[in-house]
Amino acid sequence: MKLSGNIFVLLTLTTALNATAQTHKERLAYSPERPLVGDKVHLTYRPDSVMLSTGQPIKAVAYYFDTTYQWSVKDLPLVKTAKGTYDADVEMAPTLGMVAFKFRSGEVTDNYKDTGYVIMNAEPGKMHKGAYAGWGMLRAARYEMGIPGYYENFQIGDTAFYYWLNQEIGYHQGASRKLAFAFIKAYANMEMPEGGPTETLPRVQRAADYLLHVPNHTEKELFQLSIIADQYLKNKERADSLRNVMRERYPKGIANKLNAYKEIFRQTDHKKTLALSEQFVKDYPANYEMDKLADVDYNRIYKMIFANYIAVNDSTLLSRYGATAPLSALALAYYKLVDIPYEDWKSKTAKEVYPTASAIMERVNHFKKNRPEEFWYLSPEQWVEECDRMFARDYIGYAQILKEVGQEPAALELANKSQERFQYSVAKLNELQADLLLKAGRNKEMSEVLHNSVRLNQASGRIFELLKKEYLATHKNTNGFDAWIASMKDAKTMELMKEHIKEGMINQPGIPFKLQQMDGKEVSLESLKGKVVILDFWATWCGPCKAAMPGMQMAQERFKNDPSVVFYFVDTQERDPKYKDKVKAFIKEKKYPFKVLFDNGEEAYAGYAKAIQTSGIPFKVVIDANGNIRFAQVGYYGSPSELADEISTMVSLAREIK
Repeated sequence: MKLSGNIFVLLTLTTALNATAQTHKERLAYSPERPLVGDKVHLTYRPDSVMLSTGQPIKAVAYYFDTTYQWSVKDLPLVKTAKGTYDADVEMAPTLGMVAFKFRSGEVTDNYKDTGYVIMNAEPGKMHKGAYAGWGMLRAARYEMGIPGYYENFQIGDTAFYYWLNQEIGYHQGASRKLAFAFIKAYANMEMPEGGPTETLPRVQRAADYLLHVPNHTEKELFQLSIIADQYLKNKERADSLRNVMRERYPKGIANKLNAYKEIFRQTDHKKTLALSEQFVKDYPANYEMDKLADVDYNRIYKMIFANYIAVNDSTLLSRYGATAPLSALALAYYKLVDIPYEDWKSKTAKEVYPTASAIMERVNHFKKNRPEEFWYLSPEQWVEECDRMFARDYIGYAQILKEVGQEPAALELANKSQERFQYSVAKLNELQADLLLKAGRNKEMSEVLHNSVRLNQASGRIFELLKKEYLATHKNTNGFDAWIASMKDAKTMELMKEHIKEGMINQPGIPFKLQQMDGKEVSLESLKGKVVILDFWATWCGPCKAAMPGMQMAQERFKNDPSVVFYFVDTQERDPKYKDKVKAFIKEKKYPFKVLFDNGEEAYAGYAKAIQTSGIPFKVVIDANGNIRFAQVGYYGSPSELADEISTMVSLAREIK
């Protein structure tokens, strides 16, 4: 569609702009309704029931687009009124083109049904500089010139974006130079949506010629011109000439950086790739604006460097790159260097991983105070929340490490902070926090953690041990303890769990097996007929398998006096020639009262995995008294009490089968 014949579209767009400003009055009203430059605008926000249902504070973020065509973001302070509304003030400064708002409460956000809350700065008779461009950039998500994530699905097309840029350029002196690159892209996409010969478009040629002849080019403008020459004018000679100018004028600039970046990924030799990656980050510091334009990804480079150092267990990684690496690389390092050896494999103690863990966490705290430029669109509060979200699970593990190295106050502070996020939904955190509160003598707070752990079915054996002590403080014996515990559990949660388990019920013949126990005695499925059989496939190298065992022990304990229910822990997929010795040592160390079967590689496991069409361990199977598989479950989700209830429910349902 040609703009010259687009009067109807222009009128429609202008009408839509005015309508958008009016329709959200029910939620966000502002006074004056049509602000001008210099006005102080008073906002009144009315959160809906969805926002209020979170129980979290109502917050606001303001996104400012200025007259230099740059975005910035701030947390907007809100004042709650007696009427239940929230007030704020925004000054329409002469340097401001427009401002957009988003309101949030916990994980719920409000941008008025994906249409946006926007105030455009105005002068008598026209919009102020930056208003048209900001309105277009905000809504044209595919051009990546607006606010990432502001809209969920909405965006305007190429014609509309071109219109708003054209309005900005037409009304405001100096806009042409700043917006020429975006103007060319939008116009070319509008005229040639199928990717036709954009070099034939006179406006593209004129705009490119204009930008080519402005005085004192910046590096960014030169690079944009090279892209225009390549992609829109199909003039390779001009593009090469521009890049040569850049290489000479900016030896460490984007042209040479891009060449070095591409060279890394041309390599097939692992050592050369690493060497070039390390030289790259040494020679070329990150520059968000230029790197985005050139599609240079430092996260990718640093993750590759970190992966290589971690693979060869090079302890100099953090001293070399910890201070310059992006947050994503630090997350990888924490997982590989702390989580796996300390949490999963148990191959390192808290004391051994503490130096690495503390160094990474110090760097995370530095990031929280110094937001990287590529995350400009997150307000200061949002950025801290994003860092905490990225390392949320790691904070729990780090609190445990702090506890074990004798830093209980710091561990408790971190555990309390983590609980604000997880709200008793993580059994491991509940146990850790309870123990730290007990050590600090804060028994009332500890009791609250214990009760909430059971209420949400996220309790460990240690939680029940502490609750038993609490129960015995007011009772002569533990006769009513189980009923007391049951009364704490949320009835709706338990009912939903039972219904979910029922939905997963199956009916397939059990796969026959004959396996040896640790004492050498043979056990077969045939010999167990008439009993409900629970098989737990596990391995000594499997962290989640071992993490699930306390829950399985709790489940087994419930049926210890019932000879019609038997538990067998099938050790499978072992690769160590001495795995039987390792298994025996592990069971003895943990004092588990388990009957362990050795799987001859993965003989039994392979049959059951094929029958259920699944893979992975831990893998739990419940077989009814007739020898039929009734339930199969892969994985472990972290709650011993929940796992015990799930297995108990499966057993009960399997026993109902006649």
